[in-house]
Amino acid sequence: METQKLKRACTATQTRRGCEESPETQSMSVVQGPVDGLATGTPLYSVAVQGTIDGRTTCRPRGWRFGTWNVGTLTGRSLEVVEELQRRMIDVAALQEIRWKGEGTRFVGAKGGRYKLWWKGDDGTGGVGVMVREELVEKVLEVRRRSNGVIVVVMVFGKVIVRVISGYAPQQSRKEEEKDRFYDDVSDEIGQTGLNEFVVLLGDLNGHVGADADGYEGVHGGWGYGIRNEEGRRVLELADAHSMVVGNTWFTREPARLITYRSGEHRSMIDYILVRAKHRKNVKAIPGMLQHSMVVMDVTSKEMGEEEEG
Repeated sequence: METQKLKRACTATQTRRGCEESPETQSMSVVQGPVDGLATGTPLYSVAVQGTIDGRTTCRPRGWRFGTWNVGTLTGRSLEVVEELQRRMIDVAALQEIRWKGEGTRFVGAKGGRYKLWWKGDDGTGGVGVMVREELVEKVLEVRRRSNGVIVVVMVFGKVIVRVISGYAPQQSRKEEEKDRFYDDVSDEIGQTGLNEFVVLLGDLNGHVGADADGYEGVHGGWGYGIRNEEGRRVLELADAHSMVVGNTWFTREPARLITYRSGEHRSMIDYILVRAKHRKNVKAIPGMLQHSMVVMDVTSKEMGEEEEG
């Protein structure tokens, strides 16, 4: 019976978006037992039919969703954050302003829907982390905690090395030395990435890149928000130096999908996803329960550069 339900869910939806909207997947969010090689607890949104072998439906991962979110704090909110990540079907999430002291690693959430969190918080006033869906934890090769503003998780998907950088840039009022140190750390991490690797910078970069490209064509897609400031220029300079693009700015959006921060009447775009130009993807902000919107990006294995198995 379980196999039949999974088969209907997969065959009815050939894409991740289809799985989101399918009645079958809405009624059964995870695999309840081993089915055609899928482990118990595997979310149905991460599988799709590839064909049949010996008359059996065979499903396997098709792609991944990356997200970034300034959560304000994880204290008293960690389970809510996990629930929202599950609802938005995030596989790997970069978190900022977690406000946990020190550094550590722990699972968060209920069994069958947990994420593993690596964090660096120092004095508990800011801090960054990366959450990885439990089924993908075995893909993590290395974790580097550069500072309370930069943490890096290196993963392997098939034959592709993926470098996930969670960044929380100093605010405009902070000293220039702090800003320089942040950008030096991020630039160093990106610089260590091989040309065939997939690198993504996700974070609250506390800068306004502006509504138009205005001298940064090829880096800024021309669909930004607001007026550029010095901190935003540093974001663009970083991207330009490493042949990356500011993903948020490459797709036509209504303001609600461009704005990533709301406070009273104030609106701005300060949370970004940066990738190499060849990996440019559809990036969007999802307004939610906090001041900062979650920003997400979907990547298929082919787009990531992973070789498909024959």
